[in-house]
Amino acid sequence: MGDVEATLKKRASIPMHVVGGIAVVLNLLVVVVFARTKQLRIKYYGFVFNLVLADIAFPAILITMVHLSHVTTVVALARSFFLTGQLSILAVAVNRLLALSLMPPARYDAVVTPVRMVVACLLIWILSAVLFLPTTYLQDPTINWLIQALLPIFILIITAVLYLVVFYKISNYTPPLASAAGTSNIDGQTGTRMRQTRHLMVTFTIIFVASAVCWLPFCVGFFILFAHGEPTFSVVVFLLYSYAALLMNSVLNPFIYFWRFREGREGFYRLLCACSSRRKYQAETDASTVAETEM
Repeated sequence: MGDVEATLKKRASIPMHVVGGIAVVLNLLVVVVFARTKQLRIKYYGFVFNLVLADIAFPAILITMVHLSHVTTVVALARSFFLTGQLSILAVAVNRLLALSLMPPARYDAVVTPVRMVVACLLIWILSAVLFLPTTYLQDPTINWLIQALLPIFILIITAVLYLVVFYKISNYTPPLASAAGTSNIDGQTGTRMRQTRHLMVTFTIIFVASAVCWLPFCVGFFILFAHGEPTFSVVVFLLYSYAALLMNSVLNPFIYFWRFREGREGFYRLLCACSSRRKYQAETDASTVAETEM
């Protein structure tokens, strides 16, 4: 019976390994596109890039956790990186709310500087670690299971409320009918900021909905685990499959970026063209070398 259970657990972990590997590769590709595209290296995309990093770190550590579940630090890091992704989605709403509240746009630009954006991203990682590292070492595992089940739902609710507030502020914005000569430029900047905010919020609403769908089996699994009070075989197998659904969120996000962000699409196309040109040049060089050798 033990061999059968081990085989079933191994089989249940295969989808998680496959999906996790794909997620890491796709998000590394996004990092390369960010590095090669100047238009993406601005504070407007700060929390997007933070989410990309979380979507690399979480699948990698989750795959490691399956094999090293007895190492408490690895388990704590997996929980921490998962929370980092959740908080990054939440931070987008907070950032856009600031952008709409601090008007004219020059006020927002003075408050939210690139350095402060980097600090905010670092604080998200630190806060995630602070929340989970101590609780992982608790003697009673049921408390951790309850936290794992409730925290994503709690953050989803807060994020949904903030997103609604941002969309409400956008819908209530009315551009001025006429502007004085000295304020026309400010009005134009405000309108641009509104369009940027609407586009980013629609994009992250799609990411938010995809996240909620992918996180649901994971939360249900830990609720069941908490109700049982111990990790039964069927619950463990269900959790392994729920990890695959959880990681599917990290797979979907890169496709959403390239679909919704024009700069991301253009950067990706340039990367493909550069790789194609390099291969073509290498092939021509090799052919020329062969021809010279034969002569």
